[in-house]
Amino acid sequence: MYMCGIPHTPIPSLDSSEAAKDPYDIAKSILIPLGEYFQVQDDFLDFSGTPEQIGKIGTDIIDNKCSWCINVALSCASPDQRKILEENYGKKPSGGPSELAVKKVFDEVGVREKYQEYEKLRVEDLRQQIAKVPEVEEPNTLKKQVFEDYLDKIYMRSK
Repeated sequence: MYMCGIPHTPIPSLDSSEAAKDPYDIAKSILIPLGEYFQVQDDFLDFSGTPEQIGKIGTDIIDNKCSWCINVALSCASPDQRKILEENYGKKPSGGPSELAVKKVFDEVGVREKYQEYEKLRVEDLRQQIAKVPEVEEPNTLKKQVFEDYLDKIYMRSK
């Protein structure tokens, strides 16, 4: 935005009851959640995607990464499932019994379904935020199409 010369000039809101907003604040309110969505999606694909699909072997589980998947699993695991996660998460080798045990717990606690729910709600929220972007027909102004394009590039991606 700086490189394109977009000024910090407040843009009137589409809702007349709201004050004008700085375009940089508007962009930040969309791009921070969009970046979070991208990272959650990346964590999920690392667990669920095949090497042929994502172009690599997922290693978050054996590398003991603090991913969205392990955090979701820990938040809803039973005591027995939590014990399995604690004993097996971060253990090598790739594709070994520890990784398979962790993936089994992920499936048991519904990580796939929880991701689908997360994605649906996050994308719905982002689309609502983008729809509220006021557009001014002047050069060097904020354009909602840019945010729509970013979201379209990552929504339902598989690699």
